[in-house]
Amino acid sequence: MDDNDEDFFSDDGFEDLPPGTLLQLEENAVRATQWSQPTAPSGLKVPSFRMDVTEDDHPVPLDQRIPSHDITTLPPPPRLHTGLTGDYGALDVGELDAEVFDDGSAIVLDGSFTHPEQQDLPVPHAFEVHDADQAPIRDHPAEYMEVEGDFSPHGAQLQHDYNLLMEKLAQENARYKELVDELTAAKTTAATKNGEIAIIRSNQAKLSDNYERQLVALRKQLAEEIGRHRGEVEAARAEGKMLATENAFLKQDLAEESMRIHARKPKDRPEETPAPETPKKTRVLPFRDGFNDEEILAVSPTKPTPSKHYTTTARGKRRRQLSPDRQAGLPLDAPAAPQTAEPLAPDDPDPDPSDEEEMEMEMEDTVADRPARTADDDAHARVTKRLLNHRTYPNEQSDLEVLGRLAFPSAPQRTLSTRLLEETATRNRGSYLMDYAEAVIALWAQALAEKYFAPVPIFLAVTREVLALDARTPGSGLIELLVPVLQDSGDVNGVPRFRHSPQSRQSSGQIRRTPASQLEPRVDATAALALLHQIACSRLHVAADLERFWRCMRYDFVLMMLNCAQPLHDLILTLSLLATSVQPDAFGSLLDTEADQRANENYVIDRVANLLSETPQPDEGAAPYPAAAVCQLRLEALSLLQAIAFNAMAPGSRHGSEAIAAHPTVLARAIRAMHDELDALYRFPPERALHATLVNGLMRLVYGVLRRHPDQVDLPSKLGRLAGGKQKFLVALTRLAFSEGLVLEEGIDDETVEMAHAILDDAVNPQEAEALQEAFSSSRREE
Repeated sequence: MDDNDEDFFSDDGFEDLPPGTLLQLEENAVRATQWSQPTAPSGLKVPSFRMDVTEDDHPVPLDQRIPSHDITTLPPPPRLHTGLTGDYGALDVGELDAEVFDDGSAIVLDGSFTHPEQQDLPVPHAFEVHDADQAPIRDHPAEYMEVEGDFSPHGAQLQHDYNLLMEKLAQENARYKELVDELTAAKTTAATKNGEIAIIRSNQAKLSDNYERQLVALRKQLAEEIGRHRGEVEAARAEGKMLATENAFLKQDLAEESMRIHARKPKDRPEETPAPETPKKTRVLPFRDGFNDEEILAVSPTKPTPSKHYTTTARGKRRRQLSPDRQAGLPLDAPAAPQTAEPLAPDDPDPDPSDEEEMEMEMEDTVADRPARTADDDAHARVTKRLLNHRTYPNEQSDLEVLGRLAFPSAPQRTLSTRLLEETATRNRGSYLMDYAEAVIALWAQALAEKYFAPVPIFLAVTREVLALDARTPGSGLIELLVPVLQDSGDVNGVPRFRHSPQSRQSSGQIRRTPASQLEPRVDATAALALLHQIACSRLHVAADLERFWRCMRYDFVLMMLNCAQPLHDLILTLSLLATSVQPDAFGSLLDTEADQRANENYVIDRVANLLSETPQPDEGAAPYPAAAVCQLRLEALSLLQAIAFNAMAPGSRHGSEAIAAHPTVLARAIRAMHDELDALYRFPPERALHATLVNGLMRLVYGVLRRHPDQVDLPSKLGRLAGGKQKFLVALTRLAFSEGLVLEEGIDDETVEMAHAILDDAVNPQEAEALQEAFSSSRREE
């Protein structure tokens, strides 16, 4: 076949087909090229597609598949019936040419139709998609499928819906590509960040390692420097001691040599020129015996020359009287030949009186050159002897001898006496007393840490002796060291007692006495509290020392020692100790922050107010406390509350009274204690004077706080926090307001009665006041 044959298309007898067959073929072709759609609100159907996937292709997701429906559901386009009649009498179809491209890209209808057999092409009843990338149908743009020709309104609507679907698919595809790009960019950014983080972590690890190495090197260098410095200090001390010893020996040798030099007469001593004096008259002696007159000494053999206890002096110098305890000179025997005197032998020279005087003066100068022994040296020597010879009752031996038989469990090969002397030698406070005290405190702290209580009584007694000997500033240099150790000593027995108190969580609100098996008798908490009180009282006049003291005091220790399970004398000592802490703007232990300080102050006044009504519980096996002792404890608690509310050192300060007024229950507890004390007073006990004093003091406390802070105190609400608080308030205040001070109410002051009247006037209305007055008046008349 040539080229002309290839360009020639034969109809193969297509024109000879009957009109009915041609119409059927056209309908089948149209139906094959249309898509069924679900019913839309407008009555149209959305076209749908079916995708034939080959075995080599991956399956398309369900949400991307376009289902295929029966193509016979669509009616033929109305235009195909143009010119047709019911019996095909007038059939004018015209030429229908159709071109179908089977490359899977497009189908074009241009108004003509050709029989499929003539073109060897199948009727396109479905679209086959072969995409190497397995892209969904929406990846094909709208221009890949075009339908041309004249369609009815139904076909135009289908074309419009199809275009909209293609546009939506194109938009989704674009959005999908954007999301993919964003995901890729995010992954890239995350990888970059991860790399940067890894680099930063690596650098941080390197810096940390470098820092650790530098820190270890610096610590090592510091330890070496400290060791070297200590060695130099010890060497300097040893050298100083050695030089001092050599200096003392040299001074002694010098003094002895000076005495030996002046003891003998110098041979080359120049003659002294005698002082001018009146010349004596030459006396003519009647007898001549061959001697010069000045060589003859007239001495009476029977009348010795009286000797005077005076030292000889040179000319022109004052004589010094000898000491009374000096022995008199030996008497000289009279010469064999009286009236004559033998000349002295040249090898036995008589000492010159002027030489003897000079020797004595040199000796005095040598003694004057020596350092004078002052009163401080004598006091220091007495203190050292007293400490070394100190004995702790009931030991009959000195403390060093007793400590020589004791040793810590951690170092049993070294005795405590050796440790004490070594610790004292290593310290240099400029005072042996302070060095010895610091060594004792260090050993005391170690004994408490190891729970080795045998030497604790000795340490406590020695510390008390040190405070007694330190008359200048007792305890000021030992506050930071001694106060924590004394508190730890109080914890030894204070903690077990607190665990048996009603306030402890372990007791579940029950009162249990502390068994003796849980207490340590060798640690005296009372003595430790007494030492703390002594130190605080001795530093009351020094504000800086008192502040340092209360910063060293633990607030939990103070609150624990205010518990009713503690011994009565310990409670009284703690209250007296707290009285030294009252300042114009604070009281109790001093804490770092303002909030902590205010909370601690609330805890303190709460515990002190509880002591107004609580009864102290002695240890197991001990006798109950007498009523007078309990009253004394409550008086101490009341005195502390009054000192806090009305500071005598700063009368204008309102810090303490404001804290009491703001507390929710302190005033109510004071009124309840007043009611209880009145009940006890009416029983006429032996200690009724103490009960009356308590009533007067409690009334002054309540009245003073109410008058200072009338706007801050809501008394009815505070009374409602206690069971029966309002009733006890009315009973107690009414009894006091109408008190006549007779037998049962003896000791109630008139001021207390007036204060009760003033408080009642503010607390009750006039009708209630008249009813109370009438009730008490009738009761008085019945009596």
